[in-house]
Amino acid sequence: MSAAAARRARRRAATSALRTRRTDNRAHRIATTRVKVSDFLISIGVDEGFIDRYGSWAGRHIAAAYRAANHGRNTPLWARKRTKPCKNAPKGRWIKVNVYRATDPALVTGARQYPRTAEYLPA
Repeated sequence: MSAAAARRARRRAATSALRTRRTDNRAHRIATTRVKVSDFLISIGVDEGFIDRYGSWAGRHIAAAYRAANHGRNTPLWARKRTKPCKNAPKGRWIKVNVYRATDPALVTGARQYPRTAEYLPA
């Protein structure tokens, strides 16, 4: 076997292994439900006007709780979300927002730390 054929064989094997690993990771990502802060706030009974006004601050408290729980090493994953239409952006604009696992304790901890959302959580 020539050197070029050996390189091609190694490359094909590496590509196959990477494809298998990506498939396994994709299945894991699909199995773990991710939620945005706005989705979490809706689930605890907060109305949309409140989320538009204070959702960003609640998200900051939740992100801080997430970082504290992970000793500052990890940051939450990001997703893109379209904002509501306004005068300057009639179709809305895309912003990056943090997403968390639905069972992440940082959601509840951060919402309890923020006084405006603490009253919506059960004691």
